[in-house]
Amino acid sequence: MMEFEEEMYSEEVQSQIKDNLARKNYVVVSSGDINFGDYYRTDSQKEIEKTLNDMIEYFTDTEEYEKCSKILKALKRVRGELTAA
Repeated sequence: MMEFEEEMYSEEVQSQIKDNLARKNYVVVSSGDINFGDYYRTDSQKEIEKTLNDMIEYFTDTEEYEKCSKILKALKRVRGELTAA
């Protein structure tokens, strides 16, 4: 019984951490302080793409589609598919 409780606690904590990370990252994305196009063809591009894709997946799961739209624009800039407006 103790293992089950620890596992549930662990899943709950992991879920909270994932939520906090996604929301804090979203604040950065939506602030406009970072020009994501600057990361196109850099060593960091793949890691940033993965983070942005993870955020889109998370906010799709939580049905926060307006956030996905802003994140998708940043992702397209990182990929060089969209230039800054």
